[in-house]
Amino acid sequence: MRQYSVDHQNYHIFKTETGEKNQYVHFQWGKFDFRMTFNTGSKDAVRENPKKAFSSENGKQYLAGLFEVLYQSEWFEFIKPTAHGMQLEETLWSRNGQDYYVEFPKDIRSVAQVICAEELGMSPLEAVSA
Repeated sequence: MRQYSVDHQNYHIFKTETGEKNQYVHFQWGKFDFRMTFNTGSKDAVRENPKKAFSSENGKQYLAGLFEVLYQSEWFEFIKPTAHGMQLEETLWSRNGQDYYVEFPKDIRSVAQVICAEELGMSPLEAVSA
């Protein structure tokens, strides 16, 4: 199991899945399981979301898509941070109208994008022309 350490927080890669249109990474922090999915992006989608745009080794462009946490055997989608702290921040996750609030390391979605993209051999697009 590969491990990444960001701001004194350890993340363990559990599984990666690569495909033509979708790729994802399943990872763990503490006792929590997360999954981030990357989808192939059109030129317009990449231009509209440059902070979520990545390029793979095969030249395809992907956008960081769903970011999910496993809670009570169900995947809940990341909505937004709701309160900020020095090390942790409260976050809101949702599934079928059910909300789940929990504290995770600060900027967990951004951290997830970086470590998952690296794990899949992707790199951020340096500059996307408007």
